[in-house]
Amino acid sequence: MTPFRIEIPEADWRDLRHRLSHVRLPVENEGNAAWEYGTTLAFMQRLLPYWRDKYDWRAAEAGLNRFPQFLADIKGPDGTVHDIHFIYEKGSGARPRPLVLTHGWPSTFREFLDVVEPLAHPERFGGDAADAFDVIVPSLPGFGFSSKPARPIGPAYMAELWHSLMSDVLGYATYFAQAGDWGSFVTSRLALQHPEAVEAIHLTMLPLRPDLKHASQPPVSDEEAAWIKRMNAWWKVEEGYRAIQSTRPMALAFGLADSPAGLAGWLADKYNRLGDTQKGHPYEGMEARFPHDLFCTQLSIYWFTNTINSANTLYKAGPAEGSARLKPGERVSVPTGYAEYPIDTLPVTPESWAKRAYNIVDFQVMDRGGHFAAMEEPELFTTNVQGYFRRFRQA
Repeated sequence: MTPFRIEIPEADWRDLRHRLSHVRLPVENEGNAAWEYGTTLAFMQRLLPYWRDKYDWRAAEAGLNRFPQFLADIKGPDGTVHDIHFIYEKGSGARPRPLVLTHGWPSTFREFLDVVEPLAHPERFGGDAADAFDVIVPSLPGFGFSSKPARPIGPAYMAELWHSLMSDVLGYATYFAQAGDWGSFVTSRLALQHPEAVEAIHLTMLPLRPDLKHASQPPVSDEEAAWIKRMNAWWKVEEGYRAIQSTRPMALAFGLADSPAGLAGWLADKYNRLGDTQKGHPYEGMEARFPHDLFCTQLSIYWFTNTINSANTLYKAGPAEGSARLKPGERVSVPTGYAEYPIDTLPVTPESWAKRAYNIVDFQVMDRGGHFAAMEEPELFTTNVQGYFRRFRQA
């Protein structure tokens, strides 16, 4: 692995500001005050000038660079070499345990930036150094500063890259893993494919689906049936982005790669819908949960690395790989902790459903926070993750 620093050329920043100075905004439909049709015009009229005139990329860049970063050339199962970018912050104390944190979409490694230090050095925040981790935060292939796969790859493939990163590059015989969104797919497959190395996992999303027709599966309960019905109803309203990205991502890519306003409008809708935001106002709820500086950093990483299409294409590569479907009788045997954050639009998962696919040893429904848990509620996230993995240290 080789040391890495983020250093965006000044010309790229000038180009972004130029594009933000020549935005043509759409006409907004009536009745969009609560984002019923998607990102509101009022929000964009506040965000785009801020990104152009007030947002300080150099300050954000310095913040991203405050932890050691590296690039590692890792060979995939098909022999293709991928450049994987990652933060690597070694923990305090005598025996910090390795913990790999994996982000999803539409996120970046920035999602975990506020929890790296508390997890690696808990004694600096009133905790015990015995809870310290060696914290590894990779960028998924096709996201951020990792390389863009020429042929899109899915979570099962990525899990092999992660195991190589943790075992071959960093030298850990065993390790912990935590993730949400697409990261939870990768982490679940990591536990399935390498149970000898993964001591325990912690998830904020449960992506794997069991074969309900297999003899190992009990009949669907009334609670589970009601949950499945509510989930299907939710997806009918929300899956427009997924339908596009999983079928014709290139058709969308030209607009998002060429227009920062297009990129911002596309991603803002998902942050507002999936974050624990107050959703009844054109901009107040979104800005309270995701302040402009934070959101602009996420946008800027996508923009400067030109990774929105390679990130979106995961929605096509994942289903094609079939990595979410468990084989008949298959189940994650690695101990699994689950924390569900109360996203307004999603029904709470029944614990019985979680146990169909995972060896659930800890199941919690949090009282606040949304889809981007580590970024939205870093203190709550840190406490939950520390408490969960502590039992395995003691064992």
